[in-house]
Amino acid sequence: MEQCACVERELDKVLHKFLTYGQHCEQSLEELLHSVGQLRAELASAALQGTPLSATLSLVMSQCCRKIRDTVQKLASDHKDIHSSVSRVGKAIDRNFDSEICGVVSDAVWDSREKQQQILQMAIVEHLYQQGMLSVAEELCQESTLNVDLDFKQPFLELNRILEALHEQDLGPALEWAVSHRQRLLELNSSLEFKLHRLHFIRLLAGGPEKQLEALSYARHFQPFARLHQRASRLAVWRCPC
Repeated sequence: MEQCACVERELDKVLHKFLTYGQHCEQSLEELLHSVGQLRAELASAALQGTPLSATLSLVMSQCCRKIRDTVQKLASDHKDIHSSVSRVGKAIDRNFDSEICGVVSDAVWDSREKQQQILQMAIVEHLYQQGMLSVAEELCQESTLNVDLDFKQPFLELNRILEALHEQDLGPALEWAVSHRQRLLELNSSLEFKLHRLHFIRLLAGGPEKQLEALSYARHFQPFARLHQRASRLAVWRCPC
């Protein structure tokens, strides 16, 4: 896990730089557009009046061109810095993970072509299950005569059921799963169950006065998380106008 954390830290740095760069880019371009727009208006006004280009206006044009050039150079330099940060992510991956994959599986896997094909088919079926393409996975199993145990399918079937419910704005199945796997989630230091309860609580609050009593009653679900999420639990309950 420490290796993953090291890579994640480098990735967070890159994402932060991307966000900062995007905001800086947008602000700089807006400032340039404003300056160019003002200069264009002054030039148009001078052209309408038929007056020659004044020394002041010529100086403004030079300053505007210099500002554009400096801004482009600064953005290009910042963009190069992001490339170096992305490169550090790759180096962090190489440093923390073994790139030699031969030891991942035993040599016996590559003994027969039939076994290789079976492993490949199983990998494809697992990917299809993960993506919720259950019917496609079942069809491939039938065509390839691949025997997949129900115990293997069950987690993916449950995941698909939860995802379909979430698409319908139904948190029930996700909450049921989180509650039944609470201990495992705590061991992983995951706040998934708390966040799902909080989301459901906020939805109750958004339901208006007729949902106030139900929201107040539902607040008891925050009790198991009082120690780990004390501040967030209080804020959630304080939102209740009951």
